[in-house]
Amino acid sequence: MLNKIKALQEKYKTEGEAFLFTNQKETFYLSGAEFDGFWIFACRQTIYVVCSKMTQNQMKEFFAGQNAEIIAGAPFSAQTAKAAKDNAVKRIITDAKYISAADFIVLQKKLAANNIELCAKTGVLDNLRIVKTSEEIANLRKACEIVSQVCQTVKEEIKAGMTELDVCYRVLELFAQNKVKESFTPIVAAGENSANPHHASSNRKIRENDIIMMDIGCVYKGYCSDLTRTYFLGKINTKFREIWDIVKESQSAVLKAIKAGLPVSWADKTARNVIDAAGYKDNFIHTTGHGVGIEIHEMPLLAYNAEGVFLSSTAVTVEPGIYLAGEFGVRIEDTILITENGCEILTSAPYK
Repeated sequence: MLNKIKALQEKYKTEGEAFLFTNQKETFYLSGAEFDGFWIFACRQTIYVVCSKMTQNQMKEFFAGQNAEIIAGAPFSAQTAKAAKDNAVKRIITDAKYISAADFIVLQKKLAANNIELCAKTGVLDNLRIVKTSEEIANLRKACEIVSQVCQTVKEEIKAGMTELDVCYRVLELFAQNKVKESFTPIVAAGENSANPHHASSNRKIRENDIIMMDIGCVYKGYCSDLTRTYFLGKINTKFREIWDIVKESQSAVLKAIKAGLPVSWADKTARNVIDAAGYKDNFIHTTGHGVGIEIHEMPLLAYNAEGVFLSSTAVTVEPGIYLAGEFGVRIEDTILITENGCEILTSAPYK
């Protein structure tokens, strides 16, 4: 935790001398604590864990040896404001994405009484979270291994007469057997429903000669996987084969050339160029991918206008798609790890 805080302090050294983290995703990233219900307030000299008296013993045990001081008592805003005053803090940075409006307003008022500024920024931890450590990569690999196995098992079990929800519940059952939770509600879309990228699984029955799109992911030790496959049950029709081949070609164009140092925007442009050339420009209606880590959607966003370059040890998805309203859609998605010379594809479920 201390090393991450120091890196953050170095990045923001001219903007503020203290940081407040109130959300479980932030506190997990910094400390590894999978439980919720505490804040981390980091000053130049001291890191405070702000918690309730009910959980202070748990906090003392978990944070032993992490150079953190436990402050127990409610409300958290009052405890944080006092610590800020005691440390002569002048400016505190927090993340606008995570702190609640209520907490921000209350804390801002308490701090203002002592001429302390509370500054809300967006993406405070993003730059640190983009590049994964070896431990994070190991957890991502395991999450991707599990979701790939689950996808393959479910693919082999799907048959006509099952509903989208039947398949969805089977995915969740297999996750539970692997002692992991879903990273998002599974998307199972059959036939015409697959033309909706984020379809809510329903009681629509799967038919013979039908399309089934599955977008699923799980969480292993706090780290997410993300995988989409589009399968055909029965005799594959010509139009589906054509669209599927275009989408796979689009994805492959990115996977075979992506590497550290390339502009992030390159990925979206490369995937989109293949689909545009095939005549389906207006049917690719989302970005090509996104970062993955402790949240299912992280930076970088693989968009046409994205800024910056890919960094080694960054995990992202590559997921082009074509959607034909009223007919069907095809999306193929893998979670990958960017390396200096290419990428490692972390998900491995069969494509067909």
